[in-house]
Amino acid sequence: MHNLAAITFHYDPVEDRILMVGNLNNDQPRRDFWLTRNITLKLLEALSTLVRQTSEQVVNAPQEHQSGIAQFEHEKAQQNMRVHSETHSPISESASLLYKIDVSHRGHRYQVRFYDHEAEDAQAQAVLSHDELHQVLSLLHRGALELNWGVEAQLFDNLVRHSTALQ
Repeated sequence: MHNLAAITFHYDPVEDRILMVGNLNNDQPRRDFWLTRNITLKLLEALSTLVRQTSEQVVNAPQEHQSGIAQFEHEKAQQNMRVHSETHSPISESASLLYKIDVSHRGHRYQVRFYDHEAEDAQAQAVLSHDELHQVLSLLHRGALELNWGVEAQLFDNLVRHSTALQ
């Protein structure tokens, strides 16, 4: 199993998929996965739920404020993101179709395991902080927006919808 120290995303409108490249420009073995629309949309929902449920600030806030706090946390994590622009789009001749992701949470870390359709065991893993998981979520969301996959502009605005009426 490969340990992913860096994750790069490339949004491919021709393939209508997201290419996730692990360890693109470091000394560790590279591992690439294609993310389909289906798995990406499921990941967006599952990961946004997970970061809400594992955030002490969100969990301890009154329900009517949880959405705003989750969005604030998300935006703060994005500000701290270290982004390296690639001069060219990564090309992958050996990307596997991502079949499944398992995420476990322990302490303030998340272990993310990536599976392709050809193997029972995980092919790669990454250990991420809460902010780093937010950053991955942000990049997946950006790809879904760029590829016009019908996602909301804000990830956490839809937590609680109250109707307000003046009488």
